[in-house]
Amino acid sequence: MFYFIVMVRTRISSKGQTTIPSALRKKWKAAQVFWDISPDGTARVSPAPDLMSLLGSASHDRPRDPDEKKKARHAIGREAAQEGRSK
Repeated sequence: MFYFIVMVRTRISSKGQTTIPSALRKKWKAAQVFWDISPDGTARVSPAPDLMSLLGSASHDRPRDPDEKKKARHAIGREAAQEGRSK
């Protein structure tokens, strides 16, 4: 298997900003990036994972209860009602 290393040169604006090349933006589909800065001063840029994709990867083996939101709302309502009575 062969890997090609591609270097792309971009400018740094007077405000310290740079542009991520469009090919990477399309491939990554990320709104944020991580900058990994080495002690020797070199930096590596990689896409920051989307929070929703991380939540999706945390699934478990048991199937979800379709009424989970409804039950949670009722439980919150019961707690609120009990707090109101105790005041």
